[in-house]
Amino acid sequence: MQILTTWVSNIILFVLLAIIIDLLMPNSSLQRYTKMVIGLLLIVIILNPVLKIFNTNIEDILKTFQLPTIEEKVEVENLIENKKKEIQASQRAYILEQMAVQMKTMVEGELMKVYGLKVEAVHLQFSEGEGPLSQEDLKSVEVIVKKNNSNGDNDSVPAIKDITIDTTTPIIKKEQNNLSTVEQFLAENWQLEPLKVDVVMEGGEM
Repeated sequence: MQILTTWVSNIILFVLLAIIIDLLMPNSSLQRYTKMVIGLLLIVIILNPVLKIFNTNIEDILKTFQLPTIEEKVEVENLIENKKKEIQASQRAYILEQMAVQMKTMVEGELMKVYGLKVEAVHLQFSEGEGPLSQEDLKSVEVIVKKNNSNGDNDSVPAIKDITIDTTTPIIKKEQNNLSTVEQFLAENWQLEPLKVDVVMEGGEM
């Protein structure tokens, strides 16, 4: 700002000086040459800032610009790449969450009606990669379920009944069979291979 003020002040002072000289000069052939010289000097004063730029050493100008080094470029590229991976990971996690919610919504009503089970959570596991998620990359679906308590009181203690042990009847893993049936049901609804669906009873209840 100081340079601009000085430049304008010099122009104004020179113009005033030229007017005074013109008034003092007698009307002669010399006056015409004097005006030409004054005009040339005025042009020089106006162009003085530009001439200073051209007179400046180009190396001095380049020194004022600090070019990034190779290490700084690599650091910036690594930072950009890390940010890109963070964004992709966030997007992937959001998509997985939405898929799990949709899959849960598809089956929770029928699962409650037929099996009396409530879906607590659905966990999807895909193959590692940065590409778009596809059904072919789906490795497994873990479904956590719990028995529906129709009484709505989880803290109530059921009455103790008499226990009768029959050693002649073989033990049937009924709960395990039920879970296998549930896995088959979920696989059919989700159009997946049954081996990819794993149903887990919450708390390890049997």
